[in-house]
Amino acid sequence: MEESKLSKKLYILLGIFVLVFVGCCYYAYQIFFAYPIQESDKDDLASDVKISEVGNQKKPEEIADTNQTSVSLSEYKSFVFDDMDFNFIIAKVHVKSNQPINIPLSHFVTSENISLDNVSTYVTKLEEKSYFLGRQNVLFHLISTDTEMDANIFIPVQDKQAKEITVAVDIGKQQTLKFKLEQAKGTKEMLFYQAEDIITDGKTYQMQVFEALEITGDTLVKKVGNIETDYMLPSTTKVYAFGIDAVSLWGDTIVIEKAEYVPNNTKETFTAMDQSIQSARFTNLIGQEIKDKQHGYLLFYAYDPIDHPVTYKGVLKLTIQGSNIPIVINVDLN
Repeated sequence: MEESKLSKKLYILLGIFVLVFVGCCYYAYQIFFAYPIQESDKDDLASDVKISEVGNQKKPEEIADTNQTSVSLSEYKSFVFDDMDFNFIIAKVHVKSNQPINIPLSHFVTSENISLDNVSTYVTKLEEKSYFLGRQNVLFHLISTDTEMDANIFIPVQDKQAKEITVAVDIGKQQTLKFKLEQAKGTKEMLFYQAEDIITDGKTYQMQVFEALEITGDTLVKKVGNIETDYMLPSTTKVYAFGIDAVSLWGDTIVIEKAEYVPNNTKETFTAMDQSIQSARFTNLIGQEIKDKQHGYLLFYAYDPIDHPVTYKGVLKLTIQGSNIPIVINVDLN
């Protein structure tokens, strides 16, 4: 009888041990396999990005056979904004291939059946609120002249209540990337451009605002057709220039159609001089067709600088040809 009771206790203890062991295994699986990458605590997923030294690069051919290409998830950050009707993720992936990389994001499809090459509606909604994914160097096509690259990709989430989402990747060894959404660590500030940030549309160009200076007294000319005349301004007028480096990555034609500057603590808006006005020392970038790498300036003037001064702390707005939404850049270049 005693032996029978002892056997029962042993079976019960063994059963408890098995349940605990299975539970621990499941928990370990969730941590190390189901969600091997935890959401990043980094404030900036694009902190190591620099403006390209080379423009108009030869674009690699699209990879037809991706069997020798791999994609792995490095880190990610989720964003939940109260003024948007969707949530989203910015994920850094590492791509490795046996040839220069050219892969469309149609190879990435979310569990909500959103192909990541078809997200322009979400991007527009963000930009209308002055949230720019380019601030985190998000790419919308994976292109590199190297055989390895890191890329930040944009993943919209339609269900605002979703706790997790997956992305199916049919590149090489097909896999599913998994993301938790419960603790959003992305902030609005991460998507606001600041002076000296790399500005990009994620597929064709990069730009950077690198300086602001007064150029009052410099010779200005107005060119109409082939005729140039001195462009005279009142003696009280001050002229300012904002320096911009612009790169067309793959030879696409990039044109800054319009620029406006609004200094802090004022409702005054200064509009950049059009392409007919040129400085003897500073190339006016407005209206220029940029197909390589160009170093130039946006030129502004203030008729009454005492009452309406141009300071170097404010908001610069650039309108790029093909887009109706200006890029908003917070400038502090004193």
